[in-house]
Amino acid sequence: MPSLPGTLGRQLALGTIVLLLLTSSFTTGVSTQKLATGTDVFISDDPDPDIGDLPPFIQPDLRTILQSDNISAVQASRVRDFSYPTSQPSYEVGPRNQTLAEYRSDNLRKLPHNRSTSVWFLDSNRSNGTVVKNAHVTILGTQNGTQTRLGQTNTSSQSRFLLPRNGTILTHLDYSTAIPNRTCMITNGTKTCINYTISTQSVNRSLRIGSQSWTANETSQEGASRPLAYTNAQATGQTTMVVRATIKTQLTRHTTTAIRTKSGWERTNTTSNTTLLSHTVRDTVPVVITPNQRLNATQTLVTSNGDIKRIVITLDGPKTLSDRRHWSYATFKSSQMRLQNVWGIYSQHRYSNATKGTQRPNTTQTLNISARPSALSDGQINRSLASITISQETLPPPNVLEKQLIAVRSKPAIAHTGPQTATTATVDRVYTVPLTAKSAPLKSTVNLSSVPPRASTRIVITNVDQPLTNLYDIHGNEIPLATKTASEHPVSLTLTKQDKRHVRIELTDAQTGEPVPNQSIYLHGAVQGHVTTNSDGVAVVTRNDSAVEATFRGDTTNSKGVYYAPSHERIRFAPTPFNIYSALLHISKGFVSVIAFVLFYLPFHYLRRR
Repeated sequence: MPSLPGTLGRQLALGTIVLLLLTSSFTTGVSTQKLATGTDVFISDDPDPDIGDLPPFIQPDLRTILQSDNISAVQASRVRDFSYPTSQPSYEVGPRNQTLAEYRSDNLRKLPHNRSTSVWFLDSNRSNGTVVKNAHVTILGTQNGTQTRLGQTNTSSQSRFLLPRNGTILTHLDYSTAIPNRTCMITNGTKTCINYTISTQSVNRSLRIGSQSWTANETSQEGASRPLAYTNAQATGQTTMVVRATIKTQLTRHTTTAIRTKSGWERTNTTSNTTLLSHTVRDTVPVVITPNQRLNATQTLVTSNGDIKRIVITLDGPKTLSDRRHWSYATFKSSQMRLQNVWGIYSQHRYSNATKGTQRPNTTQTLNISARPSALSDGQINRSLASITISQETLPPPNVLEKQLIAVRSKPAIAHTGPQTATTATVDRVYTVPLTAKSAPLKSTVNLSSVPPRASTRIVITNVDQPLTNLYDIHGNEIPLATKTASEHPVSLTLTKQDKRHVRIELTDAQTGEPVPNQSIYLHGAVQGHVTTNSDGVAVVTRNDSAVEATFRGDTTNSKGVYYAPSHERIRFAPTPFNIYSALLHISKGFVSVIAFVLFYLPFHYLRRR
């Protein structure tokens, strides 16, 4: 095929690349829509096939569901995994329109409970006692907190729970009770029969966070799935949360003797010995009480002629995920818009299946009110239990959701919460530091993008006419927000040629003429990426291009109450003239060297080898 002309060929190649990029963007399957209110909402497209055509699940608030031609409210209500704004979920769940917490608690109570069966999940730590079998207490989540999987794999930060100061923990306790069969033995005309009954069985649960403890007493197994509440948790830094359950069983051993008579067996004696058996199970997870974490927030209102021109928000706190308090949003004075952080909550199925264990036979258990305390031999009981068989089967678990903290955007954004006003507030610049190198892992079928979260250290909002009033964390608790004011001063950013290779940069206050020291100037076309002005507001840089661009991004000098406005300048150098004679001479020297190598060195080398 003949080659195309250079310009046309390049255009076709460029068009092909653009077409490939567009095609790839449509085949990724990520559906990121923009609400009319300006909030990013992500809708996943993985319906639960096990629930049926109309799963009793998400009932979205139609005021916040995205407006799209290719998705209906009915389709959205069938979504299984979904995301919502942190600290203010507007979703209801189930046929009775329950909140997420009510829905999860209700599903836990639907687990089958009796003394012959137990149901456990993939991460349940089961244990066996004398008569209590397959006992476990499993932490399934929280009502008010959330779980993060943003840490490194196989570390404690991978499964950390972020908890508010007051909240509830969702746990599931289950166990089965193995009662020995009735046994009889005949010796010399005397029959001795032994059987066991349970007089009482109760559960005591406790919750410990750090050095603090809370208790919950239940007299029946049905209460074992109730949430464990805590108040005023004070743990600092990452600590351990422990849920403990003690199952107390009053077991009675009945011994009956009888002698053979002409009319049959005649009972001669009955004794009952009772003992109190105790079996304890526990589950632990790393937790952080987030209100105890540090975050200093300050907004500087930059004014010009008495009017707010911009807001500079400074957020000072630890640079690690486990130590920094995470804010969710800030409200403006009019309450018609908010500054939304990167965080979101993603809810998904925690378990794909569960296991049910059954003790057979299920001996009838009766209440013996005349039992008297006495010691029983565990060895005798365990030998009697040897004949009991245990069967297991896999069954679908209840719709227990895991609330997982994720980052749904790379930087904060303005979101409108009511009728849009005339203001066009814009996040102009954001300075961030990484909190983790990895984004939260999501199921492969989920049509939702997660990004590595970054902590904002400074946010500049422009085109704004009102201050921020409140700042809230990811649980909806208020974070103190300090307010300062500063007047805006324009700056003079001057670039001059010091010589053929160097540029002199000078930054001065255009209003007072004073130098602006210790400010970062960001560069393009220079050897350095950025430079800091000295005490005279001057910096000298070396160029590596024919043009040098300098940008001052603006800064607040708190001691003077002055905000120096951003500025950008560019300076060009005359390019080195192209000398075709020198180029040809250089090329010809190259050809001469090659020809000389072929004519002289290769023949000489060939003769030497012979």
